[in-house]
Amino acid sequence: MKLRLIVRGSFFGGTARDHAVDRFLFCRAQFQVEYINPHLCTHLLYTFFGVDDTGRVTVLDPWLDLDDFGGLGNIRRFNELRNINPNLKTLAVIGGETVDPVLFSTIAASPSLRTAFARNVREFCQLHRFDGADIDWEYPGLHEGDNVFFDKVNFVLMLSELARELHGHGLLLSAAVGASENIASIAYDIPGVAFHVDFINLMTYDYNGAWNDWTGHNAPLYAGPSDQNDFQQMLNVNHSVNYWISQGAPVAKLMLGVPAYGRSFTLANAAQNWLRAPAIGPGVEGPYTRQPGYLAYHEVCGNFLPGTGWTRIWESVQRIPYGFFGNQWIGYDDQESFAEKCRFLNTFNLGGAMLWTIDMDDFAGYCGANYGLLQVLNNCL
Repeated sequence: MKLRLIVRGSFFGGTARDHAVDRFLFCRAQFQVEYINPHLCTHLLYTFFGVDDTGRVTVLDPWLDLDDFGGLGNIRRFNELRNINPNLKTLAVIGGETVDPVLFSTIAASPSLRTAFARNVREFCQLHRFDGADIDWEYPGLHEGDNVFFDKVNFVLMLSELARELHGHGLLLSAAVGASENIASIAYDIPGVAFHVDFINLMTYDYNGAWNDWTGHNAPLYAGPSDQNDFQQMLNVNHSVNYWISQGAPVAKLMLGVPAYGRSFTLANAAQNWLRAPAIGPGVEGPYTRQPGYLAYHEVCGNFLPGTGWTRIWESVQRIPYGFFGNQWIGYDDQESFAEKCRFLNTFNLGGAMLWTIDMDDFAGYCGANYGLLQVLNNCL
């Protein structure tokens, strides 16, 4: 593997979206830290940790994450994967949907809180034996609050403090960022962010979902014929990557986000089942993710095994699949679209790929080889 392969994962904790298959479920969706093959990636990122109003990093579920009082000790078990692959790097992800963006904004606006936060992140990494931290503020400048208009500048100042503290102790720093131009143009001083971090995890997914009243693909590689206006033509991987590069992001620091999940819809009319068809809401929840409109790849791939009745369509312009059955519609990624995206990132000489998340890949081999999506990336990078 010549390029970085960043894999994010949550383990029995987090919000409904974040712990999609992390509860004590049955059959193929029961996921344990020990199921991870640590040779399939260069970096493993543990999601999520929080932060309080003093800048202290918080463990969100001590029983799940720690060994104290008979806990599961997932942090320790996670970092022990380096005993199997000594070249593996592990990072603690701070933020995501678990942290109020106003709280990040408040910390970033205060010199004393920035310093305290950076010190606390470094101490947290050292205490729990992480190799660094990933900051996932969703999103600077796109929330309510007194400091919102200064978030773009303050985020760089916060990253500067973090870089000084972490790099000074041999630790890594990365940032997970909204990829689309409509978010990034408001949220980020892109050269400033890039200067301080070791790599940037582009969240090139969630372009469409059940918040719309029409079907749309979660992560199209390119704009397509169904895009009806300039805004829709921005909602794809190619546009996002080109925007970040045009704004000064070093290509070697950009990690292309690839989703091991799909976004589903309930069609208004089962006979109208194409891209941008009318939809009346999210698709039916899966048996394991249990969240309407959101399906793990190991749930989706089972829909397209022989005899299921589902129809798979390959969108030849956008280079992605979608499928439908009755009034259910899903836009997702599979091994074919992962191969397309891997060729794309190689063409751009990007730094690597970032998978969200390992527990949503077909880790048990229900539809074929174990970790079918990760295997595609390993064969390509």
